[in-house]
Amino acid sequence: MTPAIDEGHSGRRGMLMQVITTISLSMTHFNLGASLAFGGVFTEQLISEDAGKDADLTLTPSQISWIASVFNIGTMAGFITSSYVNPALGTIRSLQFCSPLVAAGWMLTAFGGSFWVILAGRVLVGGSLGVCLGPMVTHVGEISSANVRGYLTTSLIVSNCFGTTCTYLFAWLLGWRHLCLVIGIGPMALQFLTSLMLPRSARWLIAKGHPLEEAERSLRFYHGHDYDVDKEIEEIKQSLGDNHKQDATLLQVLCLLKHRHNLIPFSLILALNVCFVFSGGLTATSFAPVVFKDVGGFMNPYLSSTLLGVVRTITVVFCSIVIERVERKTLLMINGVVGAAACLVCGCYFYYSEQLADYSWIALVSILVIVCSMSGGISPVLTVLFSEVLPNAIRAELGGVSLLFFGAANFVMMYSFPLAVSSLGMYGVFWFFTAMHVFMFIFATFCVPDTKGKSIEEIQCMFMKNINTASGPLHVEHGLPVLET
Repeated sequence: MTPAIDEGHSGRRGMLMQVITTISLSMTHFNLGASLAFGGVFTEQLISEDAGKDADLTLTPSQISWIASVFNIGTMAGFITSSYVNPALGTIRSLQFCSPLVAAGWMLTAFGGSFWVILAGRVLVGGSLGVCLGPMVTHVGEISSANVRGYLTTSLIVSNCFGTTCTYLFAWLLGWRHLCLVIGIGPMALQFLTSLMLPRSARWLIAKGHPLEEAERSLRFYHGHDYDVDKEIEEIKQSLGDNHKQDATLLQVLCLLKHRHNLIPFSLILALNVCFVFSGGLTATSFAPVVFKDVGGFMNPYLSSTLLGVVRTITVVFCSIVIERVERKTLLMINGVVGAAACLVCGCYFYYSEQLADYSWIALVSILVIVCSMSGGISPVLTVLFSEVLPNAIRAELGGVSLLFFGAANFVMMYSFPLAVSSLGMYGVFWFFTAMHVFMFIFATFCVPDTKGKSIEEIQCMFMKNINTASGPLHVEHGLPVLET
């Protein structure tokens, strides 16, 4: 049972604190969307006919490609670091440490006069965001009331889409150097200043052995002074187990994955990451200016890219409204069907491109549908499930490992996309995306659980219902994985 939310002044104040915290933490997602879109913006502006206006910077095609894609390597390093930093510091302290580094990375990129300086700036931004991204999502899930968790976690994707849209718009109006300053400094300053007043989540405090008084203060901050903190703390302690300790290493945590109630939710997140990365929507978004310049339909590729960002943002806002009214798996199934149809049509257009030269709008509309179906399906659902299903006892460590997998998969996709286009043709790539959408539909139908309206502790119990209760749940005692008997 989830403790009831007080409807009076205290409850409203707690809800307001949840919203303020989410807005503050969403600046990380804003910068993530901006950073991914920056690769396409930088590539297009450096290879365009107007590239000569940046006379102080001369880069080879290989160097341009590295600057566009190295962000993913930085995020992977950040995801690895997160598995150690977050268990030690918690989300809020990690944000306070990394926000200035993100701003510094954008400034290096903006003022960089050589390949290595710009490359260092991109790596610094990627690494700093990688440290914060996973903990930020789980923190929002942990502090949110069950009936608004879907709304708040989906708002992070809205911020991501808004960051992408702003990147296209400011790149068009200001150029890539001034874009770095606008995107990098303001949002990170806002996040750093607001984070100074935020406490760490009660679940993290209890899991890491901090005094219960700190957890009580955190619960009252995020839920109001009249909230039943004793009942909530008891439920958190039960989900962790009496023998849970906070001194396990990452390797020892990974040993816990041999048990089904830890392995199944972790595998679920990895499979959804595969669907997210290799279904085509993320690739089309990241390289929108390049894609639209090749397809045609608009004289200025940034106009179509900005339109794509606006439509994607509207789609996510709509999804954030309905996500607590519709099951998560239903949204994924719709994404699978709609995305598969759009990818099939787009592939057919490229296959018959000579005959359909006067109908370039087919490809434009298809790409819009692919990206919007992703924005209303796999993108927000993955974020919500990431905040819900990872096991409480090892959530901080597995968050970084899950995102490391995402970063590696995204780097493979970004690096191999040009090679796949040259060997399979654009039509072959989009037909591959069609197959991935079909897989998404099948996986959602049979493997994704219904978590709508459930507390995190109730969701944890869903994965333990088939475990032999005689063995008891698994915990970490004195740094070693053991069974509670």
